[in-house]
Amino acid sequence: MQENAALTLENHSYAQRERLAFIDFCLQYHGEIGRNELMAHFGTAVASSTRDFTLYRELAQENLILRHENKRYYRTDRFQPLFHHAPRTALKVLTDGFGYGISATPEQSPFCEDAPDLISPPQQVLATLSRAISQKQAVQVSYQSLTSGASKRVLVPHSIVNNGQRWHVRGYCRKRSEFLDFVCNRITSAHIDEKNSDTTRIAEYEQQAADAQWNQQLTLELMPHPNHKHPQAIALDYGMQVTNTSRRNNQPVRQLSIRAARAGYLLRHWNVDCSPDHRLPEQEYHLWLRNHNILEHCANAVLAPGYAGTGDEAAPSS
Repeated sequence: MQENAALTLENHSYAQRERLAFIDFCLQYHGEIGRNELMAHFGTAVASSTRDFTLYRELAQENLILRHENKRYYRTDRFQPLFHHAPRTALKVLTDGFGYGISATPEQSPFCEDAPDLISPPQQVLATLSRAISQKQAVQVSYQSLTSGASKRVLVPHSIVNNGQRWHVRGYCRKRSEFLDFVCNRITSAHIDEKNSDTTRIAEYEQQAADAQWNQQLTLELMPHPNHKHPQAIALDYGMQVTNTSRRNNQPVRQLSIRAARAGYLLRHWNVDCSPDHRLPEQEYHLWLRNHNILEHCANAVLAPGYAGTGDEAAPSS
């Protein structure tokens, strides 16, 4: 974002900044925008739309040019975005539309598609878990475990987490007296018994601050699988760079800081070879965890492909 424009933007309302961001996004990613799109998207009148384009031109005069034959604005070669549109957010907008609200049905993009979502948590379960976390309450659930079948538990949830394939709720399980992960879709019912304060009241040892695995950060060092013939292709895939610690061998590395509670899940999702001697087939595992010993601090390291631990690790019960 241009510095002077950034200072000026702060003087305007949130609603107007949203409309300016819409103009900015359309220019950058579609190359053009007309007044009718702005009016249709935000439900504004002609006069308001005209003011928005006038203000945008005042803030970034060289970003757009008006073609009078069709009364549309087009991106110029001197374009400098007023707003930072992060690639991940931009792809979401290109797929589902720009800020259409939490209750709207996403639009079908003609040229940008995301992977199908096979697993979405049930709305009632998700809402109950979210309320319990926000209000710091325990929740009674019926849970279908993959290992032990159906059971009733009292959980003290503190976070809802996407492990790359499905959504988990992380929290203290009073049945097991430890922090665990539970697949949201396997919760068949969830209820906060607000009349029973003994059930809903939570202790300090049940709260997020007491979850050691959640609060511990691990720095993973990911690099192209050493057996791969074209490591530079993989380095480009994952935005890897040659760091000070890897410069001697000229090895590109991607360093990621993640929670210990999430490490095993994500390494499995990313197909990372976590074996000390990178013995897994490079055709399937494009990445290798160079500092594989760091998984000794991870309770769910057994989920990591190729991990050879001490034998004391236990797979998550969810």
